[in-house]
Amino acid sequence: MTAPAPPRPAEEAARLSPKQKDSILDATCRICVWEGSIRSGKTIASILKWLRYVQTGPKGPLAIIGRTRDTIARNVLDVIADIAPGAISFNRGAPTCRILGRLVHIIGASDAKAEKVLRGLTLAGAYVDEATTIPEDFFVQLLGRLSVPGAQLFCTTNPDNPEHWFRKKYLKRANELDLATWHFVMDDNPSLTEEYKTKTRAEFTGLWFKRFILGQWVAAEGAIYDLLDDTIHCRPAPAKDQWLTAWIALDYGTSNPTHAGLIVLAVDALGVPGLYVVSEWEHDGRAKGQLTDAAISKRLSEWAQEQLADTGLDPVVALDPSAASLRTQMRADGWPGLRSADNRVDVGIRNTASLFGGGRLFVDAERCPVLWEQLCGYVWDDEALTKGEEKPKKVADHGCDMLRYGVQSARGVWRQWLPDLAAADGGLADAA
Repeated sequence: MTAPAPPRPAEEAARLSPKQKDSILDATCRICVWEGSIRSGKTIASILKWLRYVQTGPKGPLAIIGRTRDTIARNVLDVIADIAPGAISFNRGAPTCRILGRLVHIIGASDAKAEKVLRGLTLAGAYVDEATTIPEDFFVQLLGRLSVPGAQLFCTTNPDNPEHWFRKKYLKRANELDLATWHFVMDDNPSLTEEYKTKTRAEFTGLWFKRFILGQWVAAEGAIYDLLDDTIHCRPAPAKDQWLTAWIALDYGTSNPTHAGLIVLAVDALGVPGLYVVSEWEHDGRAKGQLTDAAISKRLSEWAQEQLADTGLDPVVALDPSAASLRTQMRADGWPGLRSADNRVDVGIRNTASLFGGGRLFVDAERCPVLWEQLCGYVWDDEALTKGEEKPKKVADHGCDMLRYGVQSARGVWRQWLPDLAAADGGLADAA
């Protein structure tokens, strides 16, 4: 079963909540921030204000900033095109677009190097999609570039760590700065049905439920997959004739363990599709002696052929992006479907947790005992948390890394089950 399709932005724009209307009318400060849960209506309100600003604001260059140009196109430009098709002209991936006849720069800010792109620009206004994903140096530079008299900055964001620089240096200092902020939750979006909200809430668990559903700025702590229950999440896959697609995910180590897993898409007795980790292969070079890349490739091939016998499936192989030498060897050995895995830890963990929580991801613990043990012991790094950073403790985590790779590689399948999870870059597309 899939969640109902979210309402189209054009329909949402036709019926605004009091909070949306107030935020549009009252967004007169130099910095205006719409923050809160996903699907809460903040993006529609902020974009409607942005369109008004493009039409009536001071003359001069404008910019829309996001993590990547792809996320900008999906989260902002596509929404504008739905709300007012005649107001925008753009090509996906292009560095500029035109909105209401005005030239607008499209700037991806995925890392600190992006800050250099702003140098030399004098801006009359800017819109930032998901401000917490933007490097701090870039944001500081952006404020300095908004030097046209009357220039304004409009931002959206989901909550993050309460120690995040955006919250500490800007949101918490709203009274000191020329900054206005509005907090949104899903109940502030009048276009969402109760059924849709209920199903969307079920997609998130633990930390991500607090942030993306309740809209709270909370820190990570304790177990990463705190929802795991062996009576729910330990399940053998359906018979092989129900396997539809296969992925092999691999975390590579030389002195550290190399850990591979076979993940299949299968349909259960009730006709519900899910992802099943059906087998694992592990070699600990430190305990058993190091293997050459050729030996690893050979043993993996023998294991994969045995596991996939009689299925007719050719697996996609999601390989640790650091495993350049092994990738070269596997390619030489004729492995099909090799691809570099998506190694963004936060995104992979969030999506894996949501699949577990949504009853779409299962582990055959009898055949994958090492993976299951590692998942249950996977915890946040306490020392990193004291510095405002969120990352897993790097102990016995190779299976967890492997599973992240597999989950991200299977995104084309599970995105239809959990439509409000990450878009192409893994970020949460809040087109509401």
